[in-house]
Amino acid sequence: MSIGEPTSLQILLVWRDNKWIVLRNAAQVGAYAYRTHAVEMARTLAAEALAEGLDCYMLVREKDGRWEERPCPKPARGG
Repeated sequence: MSIGEPTSLQILLVWRDNKWIVLRNAAQVGAYAYRTHAVEMARTLAAEALAEGLDCYMLVREKDGRWEERPCPKPARGG
């Protein structure tokens, strides 16, 4: 088993303490009052993963506590 360079990126979008938290591989990237702003950051991270040739997946914890695994959001057009 090789633990050299990572081959995938995990993006977490989590509702916590009345705000949306975005994490990249468990390191917090930002905190946002609005989900749309958090998703925009997730799009940015997904674009970076694509540029680095990494696989990407996203875990979302909704306000009701449910967890969902989703594909990473597609990068914004024109960006």
